[in-house]
Amino acid sequence: MQPRDSERARPLPDPTLLEVLDSDVLLRCASYLDADELARLGRASAAFGTPQAGQQRSLANEAAHQRFQQSATDDERRCLPKQEDESDIGLYRALEQLREPLSFDELAGDGFSLQEQHPARVTRTVTHPARPARVTHTLGWSTAVSGLVMRGGKHFVQFKITANNGYQGSHIVDLGVIRPVSLTNGIDLGADWRGSVNPVDITSRDDPEVSEKLRSQRTSRWGNSDIHCCSYDCDDGHCRVTDWDTYVPDYEWHGCEGLGGIGTIGLLLDLDEGTLSVFKNHRYLGVMKGSGLSGEYCWFTSVCTPCAVSMLKSRAPN
Repeated sequence: MQPRDSERARPLPDPTLLEVLDSDVLLRCASYLDADELARLGRASAAFGTPQAGQQRSLANEAAHQRFQQSATDDERRCLPKQEDESDIGLYRALEQLREPLSFDELAGDGFSLQEQHPARVTRTVTHPARPARVTHTLGWSTAVSGLVMRGGKHFVQFKITANNGYQGSHIVDLGVIRPVSLTNGIDLGADWRGSVNPVDITSRDDPEVSEKLRSQRTSRWGNSDIHCCSYDCDDGHCRVTDWDTYVPDYEWHGCEGLGGIGTIGLLLDLDEGTLSVFKNHRYLGVMKGSGLSGEYCWFTSVCTPCAVSMLKSRAPN
């Protein structure tokens, strides 16, 4: 046995040794761990995972609580109101995720590819007619969803759309927010989605299976709002909204403008006001959705024409 192997095989210290250490010392040690490490520590050791007599929190949760209080900015605190059923470790994990670069964590549909070196960029390669009708299920929509769950405060993202496969027409792309649901877990691309994945098109009349499977994922964290998906249509600038039940027609809004071809669309989600505003090529267009957005949402894009879509988190404009 090599020295390194021998060192790895050495047994863990006797748990009773932890009992003779001052809780402040243990807390100091735990404060160097990230949220996932604190969670594992709490599960592995009662000394860290169980509140001691007279203590409101376990040492692991207390360490997470102190790290959050010491490091979170005012803007971050507004973005992360604590949920009723959320532990301090869970809140600290949400803070870590809020600080990470955005990435597309779920892809649904054919013709989409995600580069490992660029997790916030997806490329659509399937070719379709230059200006297809929106409502047909044979178009082969594909959707990518970010894993960042937004629950409060202001969030700003820029979607950059670039051409692919020499396509020069107007790009059929939806950009917006969606509830933190899975589009693929228990939902079949062929049988349920019928080969076309765009969550803003779903109603119980036209897509009963998908509608039921999406709405069944509802949690108390969605709040009272029935706006489960809201998007900006890059083709004509219309606002598209759905509760995954009844049909809601697309509509124009003050400042409504399509992107047309390639370019950048910025979206500002204000969960304090319940609004979604749009910026076209860094120019403010206006408030697309003036009220009603509350609870948890993620960023998403649905794409129908050959193009690449990149997503970049930025500081929210004033």
